[in-house]
Amino acid sequence: MKAAVWHGYKDVRIEETERPRASPGHVVVAVRYAGICGTDRHEYVGPNFIPVEKPHRLTGKTAPLIIGHEFSGVIDEVGENISGWKTGDRVTANGTLSCGKCEACRNGRYNVCENLGFLGVNLDGAFAEYVEVEAARLFRIPDGVPLRDAVLAEPLACGIHAEKLLGGVRGQDVVVVGPGIIGVGAFFAARQADARRLLVIGVGRERQALVENGGGSYFDLSDGDPVKAVTEWSEGRLADVVYECVGSQTALDGCISMLKPRGKLMVMGVFEKSPALRMNDFQEGERQLFTSQAHTDEIAEALARIESGQIDAKSLITREVTLDTLVSDGFEELLANGEKHLKILIRVRGKED
Repeated sequence: MKAAVWHGYKDVRIEETERPRASPGHVVVAVRYAGICGTDRHEYVGPNFIPVEKPHRLTGKTAPLIIGHEFSGVIDEVGENISGWKTGDRVTANGTLSCGKCEACRNGRYNVCENLGFLGVNLDGAFAEYVEVEAARLFRIPDGVPLRDAVLAEPLACGIHAEKLLGGVRGQDVVVVGPGIIGVGAFFAARQADARRLLVIGVGRERQALVENGGGSYFDLSDGDPVKAVTEWSEGRLADVVYECVGSQTALDGCISMLKPRGKLMVMGVFEKSPALRMNDFQEGERQLFTSQAHTDEIAEALARIESGQIDAKSLITREVTLDTLVSDGFEELLANGEKHLKILIRVRGKED
C-alpha cells in the first residue's frame, strides 16, 4: 500500500509499505480522507515525539513510522474478538494509545494514560491507504455526515473536551487566543455551551468572517494591544475564561493579563519551549489554571454537531491534497502560509462523498 513515512526532520517519504492485517480486537480501515494536524506539522519540522532511538514505552516502536491520526474511512477487515462492527461500516477513530491498566485508564481517562501514545506518532498511522485501529477507539459516522467532513470531528472534539474540564462556560465572557483549528474548536464548543460573549484574537483576518458569522467578535493583533481590546470588550471586567491555543510565551503572558480575578485559563497550545508561568498572578487573584489533553469520547458529540448543522465542517477545510502531493502542497504550504489554513485534508482514495 502507499503511505507517508516519517524518517526525520523534513523527511517524509511516500513509499510502498506492507498492508496491515487485523489483529484480535482491531480492525483495518480503508482510509478515504485524512487531516494534517498541528502535531503532524510539529513532527515534520521538530521538535518531535516520534521515537528515533529509544522504543516507545507502550508500542515498542521507533522511526520510520507512518504518520497521521485524523482520518475517516470504511472498515475493510475485522479481527477476532470483536462485536458490533462489520466490513463496510463508515468510521473514524480516537488516535489515543493507552495501556488499559494504569489508574487513569481504569477510571476512563485513557487520554492521560501513564504510558500514553498516539497513532501516527508511536505506531503506524493513517496517512496511508489502510490503517489498523483498536475497535474500542472507533466511532460510527452518521449517514448524514460525509466522510470528508467527518475528519474534522477529531480536532473539534478537543474543544468539547476542554469545555467540559472547565465545568461549563454558560453565561461567561470567553476569550480564545489563537484561531487555528484547536482554537476554532474551542470557540464552537464555548458558543454551543451558551457562553455570554465570545472574543477570538488572532493574526490576520482570515478567521474574522467565520467567528462573526458564528456569533463572536474578532480582534486582529495588528490593530493594537489585545489586553486593552479585551478590557474594552468586557467593559472593564476582563474575561471569565481564556483559552490559550498558540503555545508561546507571548500568548501565555497576554492570556494571563486578560483574565479577571478567579478567572480560568485553559491551556491547549503545545509549547516547543517550556514557558515561564507568572504564578504570583494566579495566587494573588485566585486565578485557576486548566490544561486539556486531546479527548476521550467527545468525537461522537462532534459528529452529532456536524450532522445537526451546528458546525459547518466544510467551511473549516481550506485545502485538499493527495498522498503524492502531501509534502509539497501540504506540509510546505503550512510552513509558508500557515495562517491561511484551518484544515488541510488528504484525499487518500476515491472522490468526495
